[in-house]
Amino acid sequence: MHRFAFLVSLIVLTLPVLAPAQKNDCLWPLGLGPGWSDFNFFFDFNTDPPSISKTRKDSMSTGVFAASYCNDAGEILAYSNGLWVLNKHGQLIENAFGLNPTLAQGQTQGSYLGNDSGFFVAQPGDSNIIHLIHLDYGYHPAGISPYRYVGRHLLRTTIDLAANNGMGKAIVKNQLLLDGVLMTAAAVRHANGRDWWIMCSDADENRHYRFLLSPTGFEGPYAQEIGSKPNPVGRNNSGFGNTFSPNGRYYVDNNSYFGFSVFEFDRCVGLLGSERRVNWPDEVPPAQVELDNWQYRPGGGIAFSPDERLLYVTATYDLSPWKGVPFGQMPFLFQFEMAASDLYATIDTINPIDTLKFYPYGLETEVMYGAEAGPDGRIYIVHSGNAFCTVQYPNVRGKGCGFRYYDPNFQNVIGQAMMVLPNYRLGPLDDGPCDTLGLNNVPVANFRVDDTLPALARYFFDLSYKEPIKWSWTFGDGDFSQETSPVHKYAEPGKYQVCLSVSNANGSNTYCRSVFVGITATNESWPEVQALEIYPNPASHSLQVLVQGSSDKGLLSVTDLLGRRLLSQTISPGSPITFDVRNYPRGVYLVLLETSTGKRCTQKLILH
Repeated sequence: MHRFAFLVSLIVLTLPVLAPAQKNDCLWPLGLGPGWSDFNFFFDFNTDPPSISKTRKDSMSTGVFAASYCNDAGEILAYSNGLWVLNKHGQLIENAFGLNPTLAQGQTQGSYLGNDSGFFVAQPGDSNIIHLIHLDYGYHPAGISPYRYVGRHLLRTTIDLAANNGMGKAIVKNQLLLDGVLMTAAAVRHANGRDWWIMCSDADENRHYRFLLSPTGFEGPYAQEIGSKPNPVGRNNSGFGNTFSPNGRYYVDNNSYFGFSVFEFDRCVGLLGSERRVNWPDEVPPAQVELDNWQYRPGGGIAFSPDERLLYVTATYDLSPWKGVPFGQMPFLFQFEMAASDLYATIDTINPIDTLKFYPYGLETEVMYGAEAGPDGRIYIVHSGNAFCTVQYPNVRGKGCGFRYYDPNFQNVIGQAMMVLPNYRLGPLDDGPCDTLGLNNVPVANFRVDDTLPALARYFFDLSYKEPIKWSWTFGDGDFSQETSPVHKYAEPGKYQVCLSVSNANGSNTYCRSVFVGITATNESWPEVQALEIYPNPASHSLQVLVQGSSDKGLLSVTDLLGRRLLSQTISPGSPITFDVRNYPRGVYLVLLETSTGKRCTQKLILH
């Protein structure tokens, strides 16, 4: 009886626990709208893999500018094309029109012309108030062609989502935060885990402005002089691409026609530190590119790997048989290693073009634009306005990162817009001098599943956040792993309950999901085993185990998270077994039922 009680407690500990959601960045609005492609949709990261969600009922173009904000459950709250903001119903929010007024007329493809130049953040302490931080473009005061357009005004438009019975209202519109010659802004959590730092760099000078957004509103701007970028007047400048790394350790000033600067960043005081500068060469392109005549121009895309060890930068080369006469274009994605003091020395060409000899006829025109890390751990890049390119495994050095052209391909022209996404899941710097609010990084478990491996094998890619330091996987077939992102091969097709538990000194969290191997969700391979019921789960005193929907007896076994079998018992369908669990250790266990025909069913059991 004591053994059975122990079994039950183990079973309770292994019951699936859903991870709390924090999906503010899970719906990306894409499409050019009527007159262009008549195809408007959300690229939906609430599914694995991401899918096309045709829930948009509006006709708003997001051909060049796209920004959105979801609630924690991944449901849309507001989205914008840089000219106006729509609510969750796809309707214009009151007073949220006429944004970015300086060059608002005649916008390219029906949306604002400022690529990747706006994002939403919520007001700390009030989730009903969200701010669209956006850059208003105008003419550069020097007026030197082709360096004509640059950010002139950093603005904020504030939306009260609860106003008008939940339809929303812009309570502040186009409010000036900063005047100047500016590049796009970026945001990162303050070290206290609640507030936001918003950084905006000067386009011409090594001057960087910061704001602090707290429950009392915006403070700043505060200026800091640091860096070594050249003055770009007389050369075109994209004005976009500045970004923070996922954990806020680095900030990139992407003065992209000349190169970029990577700074250390202090999330506590908001100051930039040591700089590492990459200057694109004046005479020759990067070493892996071999051209007769070329001219570099930026893609504007910069994104970090989730682990911050690697940096990805897009670029495009104008190619010509005659110097100064453009004939074609070729895109490049470069990877840099963040551990190096000389970043340029680590440059690696990631897309399949390692070397290129220009031939004057038949060259296709291809461009890479903005880049952003998705909530699924991949990096997405706008490619020639028709599709995304994807870095599947951005933590991997070299071509093992899995770069893919035209994936996903939306089968329609979508423009060149790319989202700008602060890391909404970033927590405080625990135990630091600015950890003053009592918030802790209690880790949250999450993962995606890739089936691009040989049959019956799956790659489980960790997406956990809030600083986990330990990982524990159960794959639903009795096997376990403590790797961060393991590869697991199953012995046979089936439906498996895969669970990931993550922990650190502040706590732990478990996330479980069904994984179908060699079958589909509508064609499970063991219909005779429909349910393994454990009640209550979690349990503290006693519990009951019942098998339903099977005509076969089965062997019920309980293992701990190290894979050790602690108990096994024959069980018949429809005949519940009750266990006393009061005298058994508290913890998490895996309960496995195997029928006489070899079918399997698993559950997680928690004793508390």
